[in-house]
Amino acid sequence: MGLSRYPTLGFDPTPGDPEGVTTLAGEWQDAAFLMIKIAMKLDSTEDAQARWRGKAADAFRSKLSAQRVMIGKLRASYEDNAALLTGWAGQLTEFQREAAALELRAAGLDEKRRCQIIGPQNIPVPMLQASPAPPGQTPTPSIPPEQLQEEISGVHHQAEQLHERYLDAARALARTVENLLPLPTGNTGWYGQDIDAAQESMLVQQEATRKGGPVPVDPALRAIWWNSLTSDEQAVAAREYANAPAADVYSTQGLPAGAADRLNRLRLQAEVRKPGCPQRLKDLWDRLTNKHRYDFQDDVFLLGFDDVGNGHVAVSFGNPDTSSNTAVYVPGTGSSLDKANGDLNRAQTLYASANSQNPHSTASVYWLGYDAPGWDVPGPASQSFADAGAPKLAAFVNSLGANHRGAGHLTVIGHSYGSTLVGDAFAHAGMKADDVIFVGSPGVTVDSASQLGLDPSHVWASKAKFDPVPEISAPLNPLKWTDDHSVRYGNDPTSTAFGGRTFDAGDGTRVGHAHSEYWDPGPSLDNMTRIVTGQPDRVTAMPTEHKVGVLPNLADLPVPVIAAPEFGGAALQNLGHHVGGYWGKPMEDAGDALHEFGQAENNVVNIGGDLLTGDLHGVGTDAKDLGSDLKDSGKNAIKTVTDFF
Repeated sequence: MGLSRYPTLGFDPTPGDPEGVTTLAGEWQDAAFLMIKIAMKLDSTEDAQARWRGKAADAFRSKLSAQRVMIGKLRASYEDNAALLTGWAGQLTEFQREAAALELRAAGLDEKRRCQIIGPQNIPVPMLQASPAPPGQTPTPSIPPEQLQEEISGVHHQAEQLHERYLDAARALARTVENLLPLPTGNTGWYGQDIDAAQESMLVQQEATRKGGPVPVDPALRAIWWNSLTSDEQAVAAREYANAPAADVYSTQGLPAGAADRLNRLRLQAEVRKPGCPQRLKDLWDRLTNKHRYDFQDDVFLLGFDDVGNGHVAVSFGNPDTSSNTAVYVPGTGSSLDKANGDLNRAQTLYASANSQNPHSTASVYWLGYDAPGWDVPGPASQSFADAGAPKLAAFVNSLGANHRGAGHLTVIGHSYGSTLVGDAFAHAGMKADDVIFVGSPGVTVDSASQLGLDPSHVWASKAKFDPVPEISAPLNPLKWTDDHSVRYGNDPTSTAFGGRTFDAGDGTRVGHAHSEYWDPGPSLDNMTRIVTGQPDRVTAMPTEHKVGVLPNLADLPVPVIAAPEFGGAALQNLGHHVGGYWGKPMEDAGDALHEFGQAENNVVNIGGDLLTGDLHGVGTDAKDLGSDLKDSGKNAIKTVTDFF
């Protein structure tokens, strides 16, 4: 039957029966009403139960109470199924309208092709004759056969793309239904408690609007809900959302990017117009709408915002629903809505870099949806900020796939403490992506790349040579106090022990600025661009000598004899880098050599500690690092001499 409806296309791009789906949705809704009747019937036995006394009565009431809760949960589940199917019926109808239009267009083109006069071999095919036109109108222009064939192929390609969109939507629906199969958790069924008639009426009314206003509470339902609305209904929902008092940065998560942007801009505009609007909301509005700004860009999507606490915001440069590549950048310590402009510039810089060769191929998202630590105590020394933010980041990143069309490549980038949060989300909150990038990281809450749920070949990390942040987080285990790769939040992700991949981020200009220069023009930005755009073979690895950084691990302080080469090397590194020129380069190389020798000493001590604890894997890793550090120390010593010549 499907092929007969689409004889020219040759296949049915959007099989299904919207009316049948609507009927099924009605049956689920009828089942929900049945649960209400059952619950009310049980409630009518309250008087009889009150007259029943004894242990049997108590046991019966306890069992019945549990059944009431289950009935309420069943009702909620049935209603959710009905809403999902209703939304799918509307979506399926729209898909089939597109398919019918493509079939009609294909049939018209095919008719023109069959009317062509095909000449003998090696004789050019003549142009289609112009169609006769009514008096006073211009005749339809002739179409060359090659162009006609190209148009026919284009229609078939559009049909295949429509089929892919249809399959993506069907898979999203299947995933949502699968998630609804377990009954809702908690006492969501309002028949789990004693109620009288007045309460019953009130709760029925509350249940009718329990989705929470203009946008469904469940992110998994939002795209289906939005796509099921007519354009007029979408306009009404957008106006209602503009004044939603409880809306926050997560309220439109799961909606198509265009819809989320529309709703959030209306809400932000309403906030800006209010007396006493916070300056940071005005600044955000100016960044998005002021076409006279040097950094203004048209294809920017406001995916969410709020003014709670330090403020939160999610902005995408480029459309994440249609881009072949998407990068999500998570900032670190001290981040807030007040200071978002600099971080937005970083996301925009990556967008420009990734799209410079292939326009509109990449979306770059800035996500500040968590409460970042400040610089006070304990600040970035506490993992609690990452633990609290990890589920929120995972939910956001995982929601990006719901509306994405076609194949896509997703990368998550964590900078500084943001890398700790990103690692936490991968390791402990179920976040899914194709690649992850850590820059300037104090640690990512795990000791090895394999613990992140990703293939280690897709785990990337780097640190600039003069970035002090990765070097100053002392490990909690005293036996690791001389280890050059163990930090508070797990092994340094650039270390051999971590087992991921590294990329070159350059030196950084100096200690005070290197931590903030990963998005500046140079090897760091170039390599992040290659990772984000799926070009891993073009990524250049981080030089081995950069893995030890500019400062010794602060935990080396209790071992002054071993720490001396570390401090001496660090001092020479900084001094030579500052002096520069003819004398500065050999001084810096001498510092590198001395620092590497200090790291080699550390590895010897670490091997002893590993043997004491029976950590044979640690022995192997430290022995490998020992050989590498001695080799690099010798290379830099030779460079020190040759620099003079």
